[in-house]
Amino acid sequence: LIADALGARNAAAIDINSACTGFLYGLHIGTNLIRTGAHQKILVIGGEFISHYMNWSNRDVAVLFGDACGAAVIEATDQKVGLLAAKIGCESEAKYAIQITNLGSAYSRLSEEFLYVDWNFEGQEVFKRAVKSMAKACEDVLQQVGLTIDDVSLVVPHQANKRILDSLGKRMGIDEDKVFVNVHKYGNTSAGTIPVALAEAMEEGRVNAGDYILFATFGAGLTWGAGLIRWGERVTPLKESSAELPPCEKTALEILEPQIKRYTEREKSLSSLD
Repeated sequence: LIADALGARNAAAIDINSACTGFLYGLHIGTNLIRTGAHQKILVIGGEFISHYMNWSNRDVAVLFGDACGAAVIEATDQKVGLLAAKIGCESEAKYAIQITNLGSAYSRLSEEFLYVDWNFEGQEVFKRAVKSMAKACEDVLQQVGLTIDDVSLVVPHQANKRILDSLGKRMGIDEDKVFVNVHKYGNTSAGTIPVALAEAMEEGRVNAGDYILFATFGAGLTWGAGLIRWGERVTPLKESSAELPPCEKTALEILEPQIKRYTEREKSLSSLD
């Protein structure tokens, strides 16, 4: 759909499904495709329509998430810029900590159960493993290129929650003002968090030519990763987009109202059976 809308008639199109770590995974894979000479220019998109996969009767989880999308174009160059190093991995033994328990190929889309999505979200386990895995991955990528955290101008982490971001900064010994935070504006938008945060950091003038920028992320699986970018000379857009979003006459709450109603009614029905 996106390739067609852009008029990229002969471009290959690949879906990478790794939840919140998706953008970094895509950036890592795309960079290596360019390094092998297989491709010269790649569009990497990180986005999530997570409101469609939310149990709206579970307020403890539903309040954490949002919908968003961001993208980046990477291309071959002789300069030492772009993604210099990356480290990705997965703690599969903790897959239960973030899990949609009744969605996937094991369930028939025709069944009543498929209409409702149930989340398992173990906050303390996620917090502990997220901070540890992201910090370790960041240390690894810095070692790969022979740099220290003091060489990093900005950390753009996955925007899960402020507590995780603060703990990551403290564990790495980085100044709070070097950690970009916008989770208070959009919530956790899964694969959309890093590209959206990077775009906002650029708009705010926090990205300068030659900067080292560190990405850190984790997500369902539990997948994790980090990447170190060296920014190029240009920090301003080549041109502004003239595209307009389609008009919307409803508020976010009005759009979500049918789903919220369906889940709350189901919850009441299940409670009456107890």
